[in-house]
Amino acid sequence: NASFSRQPRCAEGRLGSRRCSCDAGFQMRAGGVCHDVDECQLFQSSPQTRLCLHDCVNLPGSYRCLCPPGYLLHADRNVCEDVNECAGKQHNCTQGDLCINTFGGHRCVRPKCPPPRHNTSYVKTSAFQCERNPCPMESRACRLAATSISFHYLPLQSNRTVPRVLFKMSTTRFVGDSLRFAIMSGRGQGVFAVRRSDRQTGELVLTSPVAGPATLEVELEMSEFSRKVLLGKHIFKVTAFVSPYEF
Repeated sequence: NASFSRQPRCAEGRLGSRRCSCDAGFQMRAGGVCHDVDECQLFQSSPQTRLCLHDCVNLPGSYRCLCPPGYLLHADRNVCEDVNECAGKQHNCTQGDLCINTFGGHRCVRPKCPPPRHNTSYVKTSAFQCERNPCPMESRACRLAATSISFHYLPLQSNRTVPRVLFKMSTTRFVGDSLRFAIMSGRGQGVFAVRRSDRQTGELVLTSPVAGPATLEVELEMSEFSRKVLLGKHIFKVTAFVSPYEF
């Protein structure tokens, strides 16, 4: 491509000498011609010298950074910033869906309460929460079922450093003498752990880096006891949307 090479600028000096130089971004090569410096090839491959967060395109005398779909290039920092499609109404979610912004995209979700079973039924009390209806007097199965089920959606970048606290569980109406926290089920359980941060709070911790794209689901249970008698259970359904990108 002819635009990647050009003639130098030369000036006559004293005593018949001649000085030549190249424009910024060009370098003098054999034959006295200025050739473009490929900044992308020189610097992009090493994490210490990277010019661009994502892709680098060489231009005559310069370079340009590119971002993947779902990101905008920050004008002065060559950094890719996530576009919040949910806030900007740039999503394809239908009526009744909830839009969850993720790194580089979005997801449409519709949390649903479980169907009635064993005299146990639930009612939607907010967009992300179901509460158990009062139990019939004689139904032990209903009393042992969770009193609330909440849904939590977490956007995550790929290969995040670990351990990392993703989510905290606690209760505002703590009337028992002990709380227990446990992971019950879910896809990708092997990368999570639960730990207690204080008497009333449990934490969901990411214990292994996850390369995206991936969707991880985990169901957490918080049980409240008084003198070893179960007072109530709360279920937290957590979904992590892992981006293909690390930014």
